Amino acid sequence: MTDIFLLTALGAIGALIFGMFKGNQLKKKVHALAVQSDTIVAKLDGFKASSACTIVDGIDLSGFLYVDVESKRFCIVSTTMSYKIFEPNDIIDVSIIENNPAIRNETKLTDRIGKTFLESLGPIGGLIRNKSDSNVNTIHVVMHLKDSDHNTIMINCLPVKTQRNTPAYEKAIHIANSWQDVLKALMNSA
Repeated sequence: MTDIFLLTALGAIGALIFGMFKGNQLKKKVHALAVQSDTIVAKLDGFKASSACTIVDGIDLSGFLYVDVESKRFCIVSTTMSYKIFEPNDIIDVSIIENNPAIRNETKLTDRIGKTFLESLGPIGGLIRNKSDSNVNTIHVVMHLKDSDHNTIMINCLPVKTQRNTPAYEKAIHIANSWQDVLKALMNSA
């Protein structure tokens, strides 16, 4: 039993280290794409981005969203560095969705190892796993557009899973509310 516990613990530590390394590579790639995207938007005639975010989970697009509050337009730059500018009347609706079941959650190695570890604890592990009511996996601002290529845009406001009533949750809700307010103001200006 001790060997299983030790192997599980070592596996979990290795998976966490691998996950951090992989996460750093992804952050560097997203940063490089953001810099390229910023350069494209800076060259757009008559468009001055006053705010921007990464669209991590776009259903039809993954890329970057830029808002020009003065002209009341917004621009989406895909990760292939193509872009499209939208008008306020292109927005159908904007909402905030928590724990969207339609969003695919990948089973990560660390999740499987953690589950194995909790199961090895017996009834105690079962109690820990069943306390999921307060868990928050996703917080997205969802914007539906009148565009066949980009009909649903999702802004991921929660980079890591957390629980309600934590600083990470409060920060994510604040970011989501801010983006929802900006996008609704654009929509209502049409």
